[in-house]
Amino acid sequence: MKEKKLHPYFIYFLIFGITFIIYFLTSKNTPYNYFVRLADSFANHRLYLLDNPPWLNELIPINGKYFVVYPPMPAILLTPFVAIFGPNFSQTLFSIFLGSINPVILYDLLKKKNITSKTAFLTTLFFAFGTDHWYLSSIGSVWYLAHIVALFFLLLAIRETFYKQRLFLIGLLLGASFWSRSTIIFTLPFFLFYMKNKFLPVNRQSIYNILRLFSGIGIFVGLDGVYNFLRFSSFNPISPYQMMSPSQRNDTIKNGFLSLKNIPLHIDAMFLRLPQFQNSWPYLTPSLYSLAIWFTSPAVILIFKAKKSLLVFACWSAIILTFFVISLWMVVGYSQFGYRFAQDFMPFIVILVALGIGQKPKLIAYLLVFLSIIINFWGIIMINFLNIWTI
Repeated sequence: MKEKKLHPYFIYFLIFGITFIIYFLTSKNTPYNYFVRLADSFANHRLYLLDNPPWLNELIPINGKYFVVYPPMPAILLTPFVAIFGPNFSQTLFSIFLGSINPVILYDLLKKKNITSKTAFLTTLFFAFGTDHWYLSSIGSVWYLAHIVALFFLLLAIRETFYKQRLFLIGLLLGASFWSRSTIIFTLPFFLFYMKNKFLPVNRQSIYNILRLFSGIGIFVGLDGVYNFLRFSSFNPISPYQMMSPSQRNDTIKNGFLSLKNIPLHIDAMFLRLPQFQNSWPYLTPSLYSLAIWFTSPAVILIFKAKKSLLVFACWSAIILTFFVISLWMVVGYSQFGYRFAQDFMPFIVILVALGIGQKPKLIAYLLVFLSIIINFWGIIMINFLNIWTI
């Protein structure tokens, strides 16, 4: 008798259900509900908030109007929920819901790339519970929800790239991701390299293809420019940050918004920062400043086992360029568990992890994923429940 295979939809539901339950049980409601408030403004045909609660210290006041600094895509997605359930709708609950969908998309795109079910499932567990995607989803504050929404659209764009390769749709999804986290636009080399046959050699068809891709992206880049112009009379995507008063900016900002001098800060945050060790309880304390990615997610070392291929090259091109641009930014993402900016290119790291695991996962892969999950569970408990951390 042939072994019965589980229906794909059952697996999708299982991944979503397990993730939602665990994220919900380990969640902590955020007071930083900028996007719910902005969604309520959108529902009432405004681009600004009417009030300025003292705990929301990153609003830009102009003539009695209070503008949200961050790109608005999370608020756009929240608008129907806020319109139905009211302005007290939980931003954390929305983050948990969307954060539980992201692993389902990841599993599906890995299967579209002919990754075995075992490897795809193991890699999905790593992404959902062995990276700071868990921590970000469980809280859903303004900074964290921006990552979750950006990942939602970026994962869909990668899935489409592995599936039907409808270029305009890929561009739209990448553009929508950009309107949640601007740095996502720098993952574009992945799509250009992986689908190089669509764009090379240069001829009428390839030019048409590149126009389709960039027209999809351009819709959201254009909308972002219009959105900023209506608020601040500037098309510049960083104009909201430039409008912030000096008192709202971090004291550590010394080199400007974007500078090569900021790169060492990000290298330290992503690769060198460790928790605080001590001889008494709690012995090991997470730092909200940052933690090295290899500490919070040890399974990332499996990326170096991925064999050379076009897919591997395309993934690395997105990782390197996006991290370089991020590392120019004035701050490293505090507060956070891990280095949250890595989520902007995490799907490509996770794909490399899957390729490094191979079609038949070995014991070391299971151990590294298990260790990654334990470390992230430790971080969740320490920060969300015990309120123990250091700077």
